[in-house]
Amino acid sequence: MTLRSHHRALLSQTWLGSRGRLIVLTGGWSLVAKAAAAANLFLSVPFVLHALGPSEFGAWATLVSLVTFAGFLDFGFGNGTMNLVAAAHGRGNVNEVAAVVHEGRRTLVWIALGLAVLVTLTAPWVPWHWLLGLPAASANACRLAACAVLFAIVLAVPLNLATRVQLGLGRGDRAFRWQAAGQLITLVFVITLARTNASLPELTAASVFTPLLASLANTVTLLCAPDFARPSTRHPEIARRIRREGTLFFVLQLAAALAYSADLPLISAISGPTDAGTYSIVQRLYSIVPLGLGLIWAPLWPIYRQALASRNHGWVLRTLRRSLVFACTIAIGVVLVLSFGFNRIIALWVHRPLNVNGALLLGFAAWTIIDAIGTAIATFFNAASIMRYQIIVASLFAITCLVAKTWVVSHFGITLMPWATVITYITISLIPTLLLGRKLVDAALTKNY
Repeated sequence: MTLRSHHRALLSQTWLGSRGRLIVLTGGWSLVAKAAAAANLFLSVPFVLHALGPSEFGAWATLVSLVTFAGFLDFGFGNGTMNLVAAAHGRGNVNEVAAVVHEGRRTLVWIALGLAVLVTLTAPWVPWHWLLGLPAASANACRLAACAVLFAIVLAVPLNLATRVQLGLGRGDRAFRWQAAGQLITLVFVITLARTNASLPELTAASVFTPLLASLANTVTLLCAPDFARPSTRHPEIARRIRREGTLFFVLQLAAALAYSADLPLISAISGPTDAGTYSIVQRLYSIVPLGLGLIWAPLWPIYRQALASRNHGWVLRTLRRSLVFACTIAIGVVLVLSFGFNRIIALWVHRPLNVNGALLLGFAAWTIIDAIGTAIATFFNAASIMRYQIIVASLFAITCLVAKTWVVSHFGITLMPWATVITYITISLIPTLLLGRKLVDAALTKNY
C-alpha cells in the first residue's frame, strides 16, 4: 500500500468508521433510488398534465399522494420490526433477528387482509368525485382510480417490510436497488400511457401499482435467504414487543399523516382541484430537500439503534450533532436555489407559466428548512424509542395544524397554507424539543436495547 492510499484509508477510518461507511454505501444506493423517484416525480408531471388537463391532473396528484398513507396503515409494525431487528443485529443475535422478521411479516399479512375487506365493503359507496372536486360525470372514473390507490396501499403494507428489515440489518443498499428499478419502470409506463391519452384510472393505477412489483421482488429475495429459514415455533413475546413498539409508531405516524398528508385533499375539497394541482407542483419542487436528506435518515435510523444497543454513546452524540448541522446547511443552500430560480425551473419542468404568490414560495422555503432540522432530531428519537414525548407533541401539533390549515385555506386560499405548518410546528414541537433536548438524550443513553 502506498503512503497516499494508506493516508486515505486512515482518513476514511477516522471520519467514517464502519458505521459511517455503511451509511455512505446505503446512502449511495438510496441516492440512486431517490434520483429515480425524483425523475418519476418530475418527468411524469408534464405528460400527465397534458393528458388529463388541470382539473383531472389535480385529482391524479391528490390520489397518488395518498400512497403515503401506506406508511402508517401498517399500524407502525414495520418500524417496530425494524427497531427490534436492528437491536438484535447490534447484539449479534441471529436467531432473534429471524424470529422478529417472521413475527412481523405474519402480523402485517393479517393487517393487510383486514384492510382489504374494509376497502372492498366501503370504497364503492364513497362519493370520490365530490371529494376530488370533479363533476358527477367523472364519478365512475374517480371511483376506479380511488380503488386502485386503496388496494395498492393494502398490498404495500406487507411488501414494505422487506425494506425495513434490510435497513435494520445494514443491507439497505439491496432494498434501494429494487426501489430504483421500480421507479424507473413506473416512469416509462406512466409516460407511455400519458402519450396515448390514457384515462385517470389508468394513469393512477400505473403510478401506484408498478412500484409494488419491485417491492414484491425484494420481499421474495429477502425471504429466500438462508438466514430466514422459517422458525419451527411461534414467538409470542417477540410478537408482543412488535405490537407494543409498533402501536406507538402508529400513533406517531397517524399524527404526521394528519399534519402533512392532508394538504392536497383539503385543498381539493375547499378550494378546488386546480388549486390543488398548483400547490402540488410547488410542493413537489421543494420536496427535493426531504427526498435528498432521506438518503441519510433512512440508513442512519437503524444504525443509531445498533450503536445504542452496543452502547457506543460517543458515536451517537457526535453523529447527532453533525446531522443537525448537515441538515440545516443543505436545506438552506437548496432552498435558496429553488426560490430564486423558481420561474426558470417551472418553465423547464412543466413547459407553461405558473402564477404563484411569493408568500407561498417563502412559506415553503421556511418550512423546508425547519422540517430538515426536525427530521434530523426525529431520526434519533425514533431509533431510541423516545415515543411518549413525540406522541404528545405530534398529536397536539397535528390537531392544531389541521385546524389552522382548514381556516387558512377557507379564508386566504393556498397562499398561506405552508405558514400554518411553520408557525404551529415551531410553537408546539421545535421550541419544547430544544428546551428539553438534553434530558431526552440523556434518558436515551441510559436505556437498555
